[in-house]
Amino acid sequence: MSEDATDLLLDNIKVGDTARTTWLVTSEQISAFATLSGDRNPLHMDADYARGAGFDGRVAHGLLIGAKLSGLLGMKLPGRRCLLLEQSLAYPNPVYAGDRILLEVQVRNIHAELGIVELKASGKKSGAGNERSLPSVVRGTVTCKILS
Repeated sequence: MSEDATDLLLDNIKVGDTARTTWLVTSEQISAFATLSGDRNPLHMDADYARGAGFDGRVAHGLLIGAKLSGLLGMKLPGRRCLLLEQSLAYPNPVYAGDRILLEVQVRNIHAELGIVELKASGKKSGAGNERSLPSVVRGTVTCKILS
């Protein structure tokens, strides 16, 4: 990314703080993640196979969505001082190339004595112009240490 990461100290982070980003999923990203991860399962790589299994086409890897959340955490909230400690994510609906995904993280709890921030993570498909939201594609929690 060419943008700079936000630089928030723990004292600057408040419960309820929210950051969002929109991501247009591409076939190239799915293929690149398959190469990087080594997960070339035909559900991700073969549209005919995926359709035969009841999907609309190649399904994006859940951890690709998780990686995009990592980018939101590391670049926006909490930002450059974020060390991702733990995540618990569910992927209730498939993501396909061409989907536009609105990802969001929101601070739910702060453990100041430990330098720990807990965030709620979510992502939904959005329609053209964001006029309607479609089903959730990721939801869960993330725990980050805020480095001094």
